[in-house]
Amino acid sequence: MLDLESLYSANANNMKKSVIRELLKLTGQPGIISFAGGLPAPQTFPVEGLRAAADKVFRERPASALQYGTTEGDTELKDQLIAFEARQGLKLGRDDLLIVSASQQALDIACKVFLDPGDLVIAGRPTYLGEIQAIQSYRAEILGVPFGNGDDGFDMGELRARYTTAKAAGKKVKYVYVIPDFQNPTGICWSLEKRKELLAFSYENDLLIIEDAPYREIRFLGEARPSIFQLDQEGEARGNVIGFKTFSKILAPGTRMGWVIANPELISKFVVAKQAMDLCSNVFTQAWVAEYLKTAAIYAHIEQTRALYREKRNHMIEALARCMPSRHDLTWTEPEGGLFLWIRLPSFIDTEAMFPAAIAEKVAYVIGSAFYFDEPERNAMRINFSYPSLEQIDEGVERLAGVIRTTIARDGIAHDGIAGDGIARGS
Repeated sequence: MLDLESLYSANANNMKKSVIRELLKLTGQPGIISFAGGLPAPQTFPVEGLRAAADKVFRERPASALQYGTTEGDTELKDQLIAFEARQGLKLGRDDLLIVSASQQALDIACKVFLDPGDLVIAGRPTYLGEIQAIQSYRAEILGVPFGNGDDGFDMGELRARYTTAKAAGKKVKYVYVIPDFQNPTGICWSLEKRKELLAFSYENDLLIIEDAPYREIRFLGEARPSIFQLDQEGEARGNVIGFKTFSKILAPGTRMGWVIANPELISKFVVAKQAMDLCSNVFTQAWVAEYLKTAAIYAHIEQTRALYREKRNHMIEALARCMPSRHDLTWTEPEGGLFLWIRLPSFIDTEAMFPAAIAEKVAYVIGSAFYFDEPERNAMRINFSYPSLEQIDEGVERLAGVIRTTIARDGIAHDGIAGDGIARGS
């Protein structure tokens, strides 16, 4: 029999399965209320508008839409994206854009272009699992940086200290990866001050910043802050920032369509890397999305999505406040946008060990340890509020709170003398 293991490359052997995808297989059981996936609400999909756009493509340019296209992307789609980004303050030309098959492909291209085995990427602790997977597949590593106490971005002192230590050890740090707007998994949003500090840090150390922004438009509370790309463009304009965007959260994930924003020299290198992957992104989908964007309906659509997610976010936070045990060491983020919030539990709770009990009670979440490259913190979880209904949020939070109460009552006194009601015994 063929020995496949002997044939796999070192890169292939370093690839890891997605913990989230594996856990999601367990959530398909009947009656499960899942807070696990990063799924947009299906009722936000503009079905009629997308159908009309597809019909127009078939009527007016079927031959070109069903043919091969350029690696760089459809020029009509690029022109629509230039207009879309201009509303957010960016000044772009076609050469500043690359169309990709959603932002996950962009993450892989960046690793392919920049990383050699053993190189480091600076990222948050925790950070997006898809970025961890991409980095691991190229045998590079993550230099994790904790977030500050204000949940407003990196602890900049720790960033500088850890970077200095890595450089002293002879490590090559290639870029910083951040999701400044409603980060996956925590839901936090970087302050303007931290964005400026990080940009200055990149200038000081000749580092690139990859600004992943899948949720940027899904702000439903507070005032929008300029992207790091915009801060660079309006400031010293050094071109240190690469932006990744996607239609997955603002239109429909099934489009599998996104775009990269960068200076033309970087775009040119990304194009070469992409040619070896797929020659071009789905040509029909590019034409389809371009036609939809021409109607300008996406702006009203985004507003409707924001309103729905605001309602769901508020409903979940109210349910957490009502149902969860009242303890100083049980907290959650209260995001101003995006799809997720992050629950921190008492230190003695391992959310991976608790997961089977949650499944038994018909509720699912994503374990916090999945979002760390090494030395994971195990007492946290990510939960999604965009997909479940209001009724499912109520019932699911109640089930989850019950599982947590049971775990605290069972394990709390044994670990630190804290009983299920939060009162220290024997002191």
